[in-house]
Amino acid sequence: MLTECPWEVEHNGHHAWFQRALLIGDFAPGLVPVPWFVVYADGRAASPLDPPKCATCAAVPATNELIVIEIATGDSHFLAPTRSGLKKWPKPTDPKTCWWCNSPRVGAASSPAICEGCAAHLATGA
Repeated sequence: MLTECPWEVEHNGHHAWFQRALLIGDFAPGLVPVPWFVVYADGRAASPLDPPKCATCAAVPATNELIVIEIATGDSHFLAPTRSGLKKWPKPTDPKTCWWCNSPRVGAASSPAICEGCAAHLATGA
């Protein structure tokens, strides 16, 4: 397990990847989980330009084939209320916003998902 990733994602019963953050809307039918949050067991981050691939079978999984597991508790029910229709799917991650502060990204940061302000904050710890 990678300490920066509190979530494990399984694809059809086998390990697919670890996830830095769980945004339920990214797992809605017809979408592909955002690669910014995907980390493989060897510590590599997924390419931000390509859909994440299962580390076990190399397929690009459909979201309905994925199960998200909270590593600390083993809970895996997080997608059940939306998949069953009891809850409405939330909006997916907006690729034009920073995933730390949710503001529009301006400028080029080292990460394709983080704005310059958050990148500077994370780099300095201030």
